[in-house]
Amino acid sequence: MTTAIVIFALVAGAAIMIVLNKKNPPKEEPERYQATPATDKKIYTGVLDRSDFVNDVFIAGLEHHCSKKDVGWFTGKIFNEADNPYDKKAMAIGCIQSKKIIGYVPSAILTEYRKWCGRKDCRCVGYIFYDGEHLRGRVRAYLPDTDQDKLVQDVESYIKQAAEHFGWNVDGLDIEI
Repeated sequence: MTTAIVIFALVAGAAIMIVLNKKNPPKEEPERYQATPATDKKIYTGVLDRSDFVNDVFIAGLEHHCSKKDVGWFTGKIFNEADNPYDKKAMAIGCIQSKKIIGYVPSAILTEYRKWCGRKDCRCVGYIFYDGEHLRGRVRAYLPDTDQDKLVQDVESYIKQAAEHFGWNVDGLDIEI
């Protein structure tokens, strides 16, 4: 008798879920971003820009590793973090200045990113900002074989653009990459 009641309840529950899904189909995920009241009006889960030697992406997990004191530009490295207890395929973003992990390549693009860099470590430059509610950040990764002069020139340009946008002082810019 109880087995029949349990089976009836499971079947009835499944039928209700089917009817509700037909009336209210699941909402489609936004293609690559969602609106936010942040300074940056869109939060991207994918690639921002890609060329023959750079790949610009948003930084995932900032609020787990950083605070408002980390706001500003940084240089660093994106590397495989095989000992990550949550994701063995994680690509961590490390900051040279603070000598810590500040975030990760977003999981939504991880497979594509790993193909782009050939699963190799990449030097990077990026910035973190506070939008009044959350920490946000972007990073620009450089392919491992990028010409050093081209890399330094692009890093300087990227930092100056971010500094101008956010009103940061970069006098005496001393870049370690």
